[in-house]
Amino acid sequence: MNFRDQLLAELSKKNTQYIASVIGTDKNMFNQVFNLILNNEKTVSGRAAWVVEHVWLEHPYMIEPYINDIIDFLPKAKYENQKRHFLKYLSTIDLFLLNDEQLGILIDKCFCWLEDLSYPTAVKMYAMQIIYNYIEIEPDLAPELIAIIENQYQEATPGFKNRGGKLLKKLYKLV
Repeated sequence: MNFRDQLLAELSKKNTQYIASVIGTDKNMFNQVFNLILNNEKTVSGRAAWVVEHVWLEHPYMIEPYINDIIDFLPKAKYENQKRHFLKYLSTIDLFLLNDEQLGILIDKCFCWLEDLSYPTAVKMYAMQIIYNYIEIEPDLAPELIAIIENQYQEATPGFKNRGGKLLKKLYKLV
């Protein structure tokens, strides 16, 4: 299958699920679609990230070999849909498995995207979740995350308030 052409054919959940079902557990096909994300082509990369998410939801182990690539790519990601999908995957991993350099890149990007008022709620929600997960490793960051959430809370979307409120309750218990 020419995945690029199929991704461009239609933006729909049906098409995304179809491509994900074709990939299944085939590592070669998964790699082909994953590489389309890294090409940073506006329409194709975001749609490919959505396909990878669908494969990941069915077969979580398929993303594991790509965690380093995802983190290395974060500073180069141009589009919100790439960031949203990548942060969604990364919000579920055990951060203790990452080395200091990877953690630095990941946490830096999460703070940048969370603090930037122009980013969509979904990117911010996953970023704050990753930072919260990181607080298990570096508890001294709890006050900083609290301050960022509180500063944006009043003007935030309902999704931000929902996630932020839940995390604030947990964070207040830590400080």
